[in-house]
Amino acid sequence: MSQPRTTAPAVTCFGPDFPFAYDDWLSHPAGLGALPEAAHGAEVAIIGAGIAGIVAAYELMKLGLRPVLYEQGRLGGRLRSERFAGAEDVIAELGGMRFPTSSRGFYHYLDLVGLDTAPFPNPLSPASPSTVIDLEGTTTYIEGTGPLPPFFAEVQSAWAEALEQQSGFAALQAALRARDVAALKSLWNPIVAAWDERTFYDFVASSPAFARLSFHHREVFGQVGFGTGGWDSDFPNSMLEILRVVLTELEDDQRLVIGGVEQLPRRLWAHAPSRLVHWPAGTT
Repeated sequence: MSQPRTTAPAVTCFGPDFPFAYDDWLSHPAGLGALPEAAHGAEVAIIGAGIAGIVAAYELMKLGLRPVLYEQGRLGGRLRSERFAGAEDVIAELGGMRFPTSSRGFYHYLDLVGLDTAPFPNPLSPASPSTVIDLEGTTTYIEGTGPLPPFFAEVQSAWAEALEQQSGFAALQAALRARDVAALKSLWNPIVAAWDERTFYDFVASSPAFARLSFHHREVFGQVGFGTGGWDSDFPNSMLEILRVVLTELEDDQRLVIGGVEQLPRRLWAHAPSRLVHWPAGTT
């Protein structure tokens, strides 16, 4: 989809580098595409039976090809859920565990195989409405229903201000919401040129919003962070990586898969599509 939308839907992983409406494509009534009849039944090798490999195999099978997956371990790749002997209702996610609702392609397949989700208990989220921060011997208890303590509110405000001052964040996200490719690229491409070789820490340290505060504010921003936790381990990374995360709200509204996310690749492996080319009905 390359034309702007007339309404402003929720933020999705539409861009910003290579804007494409994967959710619209996946849900299109005509399917993902078509192959010439002469290609039907042709084998296609897929290396790895992680979620990417299984999704690729599933969609290629629907088009009439014969995907052959090669996997040395078990299905699922980094979507791996472990149960414990004697406590079958306890599940440990050893790979992916938090899935933002902006990732519409992922939720397309969750819905397809009938899996349910619940809010992930990130600090101060509805599923975990209070938290304790213990920093340098000072303990602070915070409840999500009330205002942040003044110091943490200053850090939060500085981060929001820095994003707006140095990336034009509001306009950028508005273009992303509207799926206005021309507007999005006109805003994003200069940011790429300016920040491709500059770090997350450079962004924070050089921002007027943080510059007028103490160094301790910057420290706390790294240690406590925003969204799901501290970000100081990402300070050496390119600022573009961080902007991609916050712009598409990958740190917001995260959910877990009830019963374990490994169910997704396993159910997809056994799922018989309602629309299938070449293969008999019921093929998985």
